Amino acid sequence: MSIPWWLPWLLLELATAGSAFFLWRQLVRLHHGVRGLVTEGKLPYRRDGPTVVQATFKDLYRLEVRLREIGQQIADEDFSLRAILSSMVEGVLILDRQFQVRLINQRLQDMFQLPRAPLGRTVMEVFRNHLLHQVIQRTLGTGSPQFEELQMEVNEGERPATRHFQVTSVGMRPDREGGSAGILVIFHDITQMRALEAVRKEFVANVSHELRTPLSILSGYLETLLDDEVDPVTTKRFLETMHRHAKRLNALVEDLLLLSQLESRRLPLHLESVGVRSCFQQVLERFDSVIQATQTAVTVVAPEELTVQADPFRVEQALFNLIDNALKYGGKPGLKLTLRAEVEGNDLVIRVIDNGPGIPLSDQPHIFERFYRVYKDRSRDGGGTGLGLSIVKHTVLAHGGSVGVDSSPGKGSTFILRLPLVPVS
Repeated sequence: MSIPWWLPWLLLELATAGSAFFLWRQLVRLHHGVRGLVTEGKLPYRRDGPTVVQATFKDLYRLEVRLREIGQQIADEDFSLRAILSSMVEGVLILDRQFQVRLINQRLQDMFQLPRAPLGRTVMEVFRNHLLHQVIQRTLGTGSPQFEELQMEVNEGERPATRHFQVTSVGMRPDREGGSAGILVIFHDITQMRALEAVRKEFVANVSHELRTPLSILSGYLETLLDDEVDPVTTKRFLETMHRHAKRLNALVEDLLLLSQLESRRLPLHLESVGVRSCFQQVLERFDSVIQATQTAVTVVAPEELTVQADPFRVEQALFNLIDNALKYGGKPGLKLTLRAEVEGNDLVIRVIDNGPGIPLSDQPHIFERFYRVYKDRSRDGGGTGLGLSIVKHTVLAHGGSVGVDSSPGKGSTFILRLPLVPVS
C-alpha cells in the first residue's frame, strides 16, 4: 500500500504548526514575565521550557534583583534627602531652567507662610520679587554662584512684615548641552542678625552721645581755666559745673557696667529675707527733700509681716529708679505716689503708681530698652542716663521675676514688679 503523496506535507505542516504554537506559548510566557517585571517589579519563577527560555528568565531574574536594589537605593537617598531638607534651618528651593519650582523644603514654606508646595509654578508667581528673579537669571546666564541680601515681604499673621534674607543661587550639575540642569536657591533668614546689628549701632551711638556731652563740657571748662586768667568766683563756678558733669559721667559708666553684669547674669545676688514695707520706707527717705518740695502725697500699702527672699540692695535700687522717674516726670505739684505690695499666687507683686502725665502708647513697648527716652529733651536736662528702667527690668529678671507697665496718657502710670516668693536657684 503506497503512502499518499500529500501525507508527508500534512505531517510537515502539522509539525511546523506545533513548533510555531510552542514558540508562541514561550513568547507569551516571556511577555507575561516582562510585563510582571515592569508593573509589579517581580517575575514568576519558572524552571520548565527550552534552555534558551530558561536562560532568558534567569537574566530577567537578575534584572529584577538589580532593579530592586536600585529602587531601594533611590528610596534610601530620597529619604535621606527629605530628612536633610526638613531638618535644615535654611530654606531650599530647586528650579528648572524655566524657573519653575521642582522642589521646596518645609522650612521655606514656613518662612513665607505658603499653604502648600508650589510645584510647577514660576519663582515670580510664588515670591513676586524682581530682585530674586534677577539673581537667579544671573546664575543661569553666568554659570557662577550669586550671593545677594534681599528684603522680602513675608506674611506674619494678618500683617506683612519685612524680613532680611541672605540668598545664595547656584547652578546644579551640567546637562548634556553643557548648561545648568537647574538652579539651587538657599534662603538664610538674617532678620534677627540685622536687628541685633541695628541695636548695637544704636547703642554705640547713644553711648557716644552720652559720653561726648559731659566730656565736651569738661574739656571746654578746662581749656578756659588753662588759657585764661579767671577770677576765683568764676573758677569755683566752673569747678562746680565740672564736678556735676563728672558725677554724671561716673553715673553713666557705673550704670553701663551694672547693666552689662545684669544682662550677662554675672552679677551675684545676695539673697536674704527682705521686709517689703521697711524697704519702701528706706527708699522714700532718700527722696524726703524732693517729696516736700513737690508736695507729693505718698501712700504705702504693704503688710508689716510681708517679706521676700531677694537682694535688698538691688531691690532698693530698682525701686529708687521707679520712684525717681515718677517724681522727675510727674509734671505737676501735688503728685500722688502709691507704693503697693501684695501676694498673688506664688509671687510678690509690687506696684508703683502715680497720677502723672502717663506714657504714650507708642512708647510703652520700648521704655525698658537701653537709652530709650519718652521725653528726650527733659531727660537730658534732668541728668538721667536713660538706663534706669532697663536696670529695673534686668534686676527683676535676675530674681526670676517679670516687669510691666500699665499706663494711659493723662491718667498716670503703674509699674508692676513680680518677684517669686521662693527664689529661683
